[in-house]
Order: sequence, then structure tokens, then C-alpha cells
Amino acid sequence: MQELLDCQLVQWPDNQAAYLAAINENPANAGTDSATRSRRKRSVLDYSKLWANGRTLKIAFMDAPERDHKRRIIDAASRWLPYVNLKFEFVDDRKGDIRIATKNNDNSSMLGTDALLIHPDHATMNLGVKPDHADFEVIVTHEFGHALGALHEHQHPQANIPWDRPKVYEFYQNRPMNPLTREQVDHNLFASFNTLDAIFTAYDKRSIMHHPVANALTVGDWHVPINRKISKKDKRLMRLLYPK
Repeated sequence: MQELLDCQLVQWPDNQAAYLAAINENPANAGTDSATRSRRKRSVLDYSKLWANGRTLKIAFMDAPERDHKRRIIDAASRWLPYVNLKFEFVDDRKGDIRIATKNNDNSSMLGTDALLIHPDHATMNLGVKPDHADFEVIVTHEFGHALGALHEHQHPQANIPWDRPKVYEFYQNRPMNPLTREQVDHNLFASFNTLDAIFTAYDKRSIMHHPVANALTVGDWHVPINRKISKKDKRLMRLLYPK
């Protein structure tokens, strides 16, 4: 069975604290300017968690990965740079806006400016994927999409994926590596981001932020393969949110 990319998007549980951190970082996150109102029609991002446009994000490694491992992470993360008005500065100390741990088994990231609320001694992103994994680059790029503020595209309110929910629960609860609870499956697969603080474009089945969907986990003939490239809509979206 084709498995979904193993990723968990993490958001700060205190919405008020997350909102205050976001507008302190970028006042436009409050959604009061015309640019933000226009974004509301065109993206699948949580508008209140975008980094300040034009700023340099410092990115640190918490556990000193091997030189080649580190280089491959940097290369994959940098795939976003042509499409955003941001710079990445990879620092040797542990004092980054985004802090990466590579020794855990899971792949996860805080959403955008939620990273500012994590204790400075703790990672904001886990990249447990090993460098020899066939989709190492895809997974790293996907997690950095979250770090820039992107939500999961398969949770777009227009996706209408015909999940076979009992099979999905069974699959994820019983897999040997990183099993998920029903609540985690609901949060990472089924819950739609059709909320007041989400902004939408048309659903993009080719987005790198879309998990692959196995035919065996849906009703009827419906699947999505692994999207290994940043899609045209992904590029357009990031240019809109971080304009140069």
C-alpha cells in the first residue's frame, strides 16, 4: 500500500498566545490591510502566522547532523527561496528562529510563527527522515512549507477526498512505526481548515503540501501520488504571501 507521507503539523494550543506572537512578528497578520484581504481569496494558509516579509530567518540544527545530511536539508529547504521574499541563514549555534532536530523518528513542524512560542532549548521542527530515504528531499521541503505557514492541502475544504475512514484508522493505528491515535488521524488527515483564520485558493491536487492518498484508503477509484515538486500554484501562493 502506498503510505501517506509521515508528517504531523503542530500548532500552538493557546490561540490567543499564537495570535499575539504572530502580530508582534508581522502586524499584517492581524488581517487589517488590503494585501491581507486579497490573500484571503487565494491561499490555504493560516494568515495570522506568516513571518515578516523581507526578513532573514535563522535556522539552527539542534543535534549536529553529519555534514552531507545537513547539506541535503539546506538544499531541500532552499527550494522555497526563489518564491519568497525571505532569506535563510543557517547558523552553527542553537539560536535559530527555526530549530531542527534530526534524531527523532517523526517528521513534524510548528506552523509559521508558532515556532516563536517554543522554548529556545527545544526544536521547532523534527526531521526524522533518513538521508537514504527515497523521498528525503520531498519530506524536508514539505516540512519547511509548514514552517513558512502552509497548511496541509489535503485538508482543503474543497478537497472532498472520499476517505474510507475505518480503513484509515486501522492502518495508522496498527503500523509498526509511529502509529497514530484516532485523534491524531482526525487532526492530520480529516479535519478541514475551513475556519475564519484560514485563507483559500482553489484546491491544488499537485501541491507538495498534499499528502499522497492511497487508493486502498479511499472509497472508489481515488488516489494522489507523491508530489515531488513544488507545484505552480505553490509557487504563485508563496510569491503572493511573501512578495518581493
